[in-house]
Amino acid sequence: VSTSGYYKWRGKSRSARDLRDDELTALIEYHYEHLNGRPGVRRMRAELAAGGHRVSHKRVWRLMKVAGLEGRHPKAWKRTTVAGDSPVGAPDLIGRDFTAAEANTKWCGD
Repeated sequence: VSTSGYYKWRGKSRSARDLRDDELTALIEYHYEHLNGRPGVRRMRAELAAGGHRVSHKRVWRLMKVAGLEGRHPKAWKRTTVAGDSPVGAPDLIGRDFTAAEANTKWCGD
């Protein structure tokens, strides 16, 4: 890199995009704190749109990533039925013979 090129780069003012990104990052951080750190990219974009700021989800994603913000994920589904040490299944009353000679003699379900 040439010396003149370095000083030219160093002396440049910030672009309009960088200034807008700073403004949006401040809004994103405000909404993130206001909503207890729950909103992800889609909800954050909806919050900004409700405030009159048209922003793409990709830009919100990028700004949230740079700011280190992540939405909370719901907890994993927890199994509520516990089988126990030795679960006992239902008895096989028809001996796995599902053919019926006449109607309403063998009823099965899962």
